[in-house]
Amino acid sequence: MHFQHATDAFTLKNGVKIPCIGFGTWQSADGPTAENAVREAIEAGYRHIDTAAIYHNERSVGRGIKDSGIKREDIFVTSKVWNTCRGYQTTLEAFEKTLSDLQLDYLDLYLIHWPASPSRFANWTELNLETWRALTELYKAGRIRAIGVSNFRPAHLEPLMQTEVQPMVNQIEYHPGYLQREIVDYCRAHEILVEAWSPLGCGRVLTDPR
Repeated sequence: MHFQHATDAFTLKNGVKIPCIGFGTWQSADGPTAENAVREAIEAGYRHIDTAAIYHNERSVGRGIKDSGIKREDIFVTSKVWNTCRGYQTTLEAFEKTLSDLQLDYLDLYLIHWPASPSRFANWTELNLETWRALTELYKAGRIRAIGVSNFRPAHLEPLMQTEVQPMVNQIEYHPGYLQREIVDYCRAHEILVEAWSPLGCGRVLTDPR
């Protein structure tokens, strides 16, 4: 019995539909563990698979998708560019590797995994903008259906909001124990969909009887 249907989706600002519930592959060990988990998740009804380069399991995730036999247009796949690949050219190269590892022709959603922050980089704004320029180019070329960010605060988002294509998604830690209202309010005001990672919480939150 499938718990999810194709109509259970949010519509991004560019009209692309993203399934409400996604299957995250963080901490899914590369190899049979990740491959079987993804295949069985698709069989159970998941239509959104979320991975990232830093998870080191994209090849297995890709095999799981392929082995499921699902049509490409019926599955929504998200990945993310890691911190060490920030910048225009390195992001383009990271994208090609991710696509190759996943054995896909395009991504449905590609995110900047973490922002370069002013506390660590004097040129943090430029770094984020150059990474975003690469994502924008890939999006306009039709190789990504939607682009966004992850773990971005309003200060990180502001420079990107002045560009030609604005972020469509911000994936953040969001659950009953950590609501991040400032970020959520900012995203809602700018039509950026807030996507939760660890939506049920983690750590002590999971032991709270409420």
